Amino acid sequence: MIEPHPASLSTSGTPSGFQQMTALLQVIVDGQTQLAETQQQLHSMVARIIAAIEAEATPPAPPTPKPAAPPKPTIATYEQMYGPIPTPAPMVMPVAPPSRRHWLVRWLIREAAR
Repeated sequence: MIEPHPASLSTSGTPSGFQQMTALLQVIVDGQTQLAETQQQLHSMVARIIAAIEAEATPPAPPTPKPAAPPKPTIATYEQMYGPIPTPAPMVMPVAPPSRRHWLVRWLIREAAR
């Protein structure tokens, strides 16, 4: 069976295509209104973000200069406190005593001398 076109089934005096078009236009208008509100909210959020970034980007005020510290006293050296360092006496190493002969060597020499 062949179904009739939906536009020809309208029972009221206005064609159904017109009602659908009106409903579609109403949906579009509502959507545009919602988009305009969202766009306005986004615009205000972007403006706040830009203001926050600009506030962070501004250089801070230069720090206040600190008062000059008093000069540190220099540490005295040994020569300044006690005079020149004397030259040390030459180091003399003691001579080692002659080594003693082993007892066997002494005994053999004694036996040979007899």
